[in-house]
Amino acid sequence: MRAVLIAVLILALLVGCAEPEPQLKPGTAPHRVPDTASAPGPKRVQDTAPLAQVALPSGYTLTDTTDWATNTDYGKRAILRRGGVVIDTVDLTFGVAAVGEDSLVFLPVHTDTVPLSTASVLSYDSFPTEHVLWTPVSRRKLRDLLPFFNAFFSSPSIARQSVILYWGLGPGDKTNRLYAMRYDFRTARLDSLFLNREDRLATDYRYHLGPPQIHGNEISFDRAVLDGTTWLKIRENPPAN
Repeated sequence: MRAVLIAVLILALLVGCAEPEPQLKPGTAPHRVPDTASAPGPKRVQDTAPLAQVALPSGYTLTDTTDWATNTDYGKRAILRRGGVVIDTVDLTFGVAAVGEDSLVFLPVHTDTVPLSTASVLSYDSFPTEHVLWTPVSRRKLRDLLPFFNAFFSSPSIARQSVILYWGLGPGDKTNRLYAMRYDFRTARLDSLFLNREDRLATDYRYHLGPPQIHGNEISFDRAVLDGTTWLKIRENPPAN
């Protein structure tokens, strides 16, 4: 089964195509609140001071930090550029990860260009969309590339830059089977483990399943702790008090 998943994944990664980012499906995204920041401008704009804490490939910058918020979540965003040309506006909580010589993974934050007619001040709808794998010649949604990746609930995190950790969701009739997933973009290695847990996911909160945590060679998916070498469960921590 793993060999089939890896073969499908490799084929998908080779078929890159540029496409606009959609909004999340109705019923899965949180309600949005007005964003008073300006709507996106022209594709080439003057740079401001870049963010020094994010390591990016040569020629890439993050500038113009602002806030975004919904009534269930909030964060900071910045404009990602390559050679001065705007790529996208990205969420800084997830950040921008270099997963290849010229390949990036990030979470776009969409801002509508049409102002809200009901707002008393000039305001725009703003909200995070879906994680993408971006290269100079292609743009692919991670849910189209990674097995069991859910655009809203997988809570991915990047380890050692080229490795992504995420919750895999196997959809069922009433519940979702939860998996611990790991994928290395550079070696095309995929690891998965069913956590003997199911969840209805009846919530609008994006981080209902907390992002996987790394502690040395141990990887935590909430209370389930996996060995980073074997990808086997080594213990179940007790619930936090």
